[in-house]
Amino acid sequence: MNDVRIIDTTLRDGQQSLWATRMTTKSMLPILPVLDNAGFASIEFMSTVQMDACVRYLGENPWDRMRLVKKHVTRTPLRMLGMSQFFSISTVLPDDIIDLFTRTCARAGIDEVWITASMNDTRTAEVAIRAAKAEGSWVAGGVQFTISPVHTDEFFVQVARELIAFGVDAIVLKDAGGLLTPERVAVLLPLLIDVAGSLPVQVHSHCVTGFGPASNLEAVKAGADAIWTASTPLANGASLPSDESMVRHLSWMGYNTGVDPHALAASAGYFRDLATAEGKPVGQPAEYDPRYYAHQMPGGMISNFKAQLKALGKSELLEAVLDEMPLVRHELGYPNIQTPFSQFVATQALLNVIHGRYEVVPDEIHRFVLGYWGRTPGDIDPNVLDRAGRGQPVVDGRPSSLVPPLVDRIRAKYGPFESDEDLLLATFFLPEVLDEMRRVRAAGGPKPTTSLVELVRAAATSPDVKSLALTVPR
Repeated sequence: MNDVRIIDTTLRDGQQSLWATRMTTKSMLPILPVLDNAGFASIEFMSTVQMDACVRYLGENPWDRMRLVKKHVTRTPLRMLGMSQFFSISTVLPDDIIDLFTRTCARAGIDEVWITASMNDTRTAEVAIRAAKAEGSWVAGGVQFTISPVHTDEFFVQVARELIAFGVDAIVLKDAGGLLTPERVAVLLPLLIDVAGSLPVQVHSHCVTGFGPASNLEAVKAGADAIWTASTPLANGASLPSDESMVRHLSWMGYNTGVDPHALAASAGYFRDLATAEGKPVGQPAEYDPRYYAHQMPGGMISNFKAQLKALGKSELLEAVLDEMPLVRHELGYPNIQTPFSQFVATQALLNVIHGRYEVVPDEIHRFVLGYWGRTPGDIDPNVLDRAGRGQPVVDGRPSSLVPPLVDRIRAKYGPFESDEDLLLATFFLPEVLDEMRRVRAAGGPKPTTSLVELVRAAATSPDVKSLALTVPR
């Protein structure tokens, strides 16, 4: 029987895709012993998006979350989607911040990190990869999949070669848009496996188009070392395939995942009850939409755009924006339609529809076309470059190296700090945001919706997850 590993991302990408990243640490703690004993290759629970949500919306310290999760997960490696060159969607950070952030995450409890390069410009991932390796972390390099005339097999293979040259321990084919099809996986994955040699190749694919489960199974058949899944209530839709269905299907196909189905059932029951108690949605299979392969706007963005256009009294413009997005993406050199570039392309498309093509150009697009966000996969349209570039020269350096060092300036302005963790929080967030986070923490944090202490004790002391039924009392 062949082996394939399962990486659980319920606490990271599952809740990010379906619950707007609003799951609290207290809601995570009860289920951690079950996840830890389920047999996963690793448990992914953190990224810069989760850290941002901790501070801005939950009043939590994300470093505390790392340590708490590490305390309760003692068997399974903890994984994080790391930083390449930005924490939020609006600012490229300098090398010294990227280096300090990556090292601090490792010291706070992160065992494994995978880092993707913005627009597959691998220069943007180099600092973080080398910093993580220096701290002894296991590091994977992410090849970001997308569809365009310039994103050929040769393009993706070259990205993998460059990441391998940085010393990564694995390659991840990252399909944030859910654009992979079984047929595409069957062709591309063997090429990546061939160039990776002895390094494992893993596949991370969403369910936006409905192809995620089928693409995952095809990836395993083609030789993938591991796939990402989420607990059933937080799977499907904009999220990833369900762990229960993947384990079941792979077992039927003759593969051994090493994952305990009873633990998956306990996990699903917990998150289903948590969704009911907190009024959160559960994932549903997505309906296939061929138009998605043209505009590629993530489902969450479409929902936000609908709400924003409705507030402006311009709901009728949505279809025109979706039609404009492929044109803008082509003119901007085919960036991936994912954060932050999905926001860049969609915003420019909206402005083009409302004001005329490139009559209004945001500063982010101005800096983008000049190269301050990285090297685009394709050429930028010369006419757009002339207008959006405002006559300024294009740069060719690694983006984060073009930003002046920041650590010493932050220390001088806001210090002294008790730790590097506090320095980094001061870098990423406005002082008033930090003050509010500290106020919430001082008041005891958000009130839990359940008797979490009892649940944690039950989970921690249970000798057998098969008999453990975690529930969220009403």
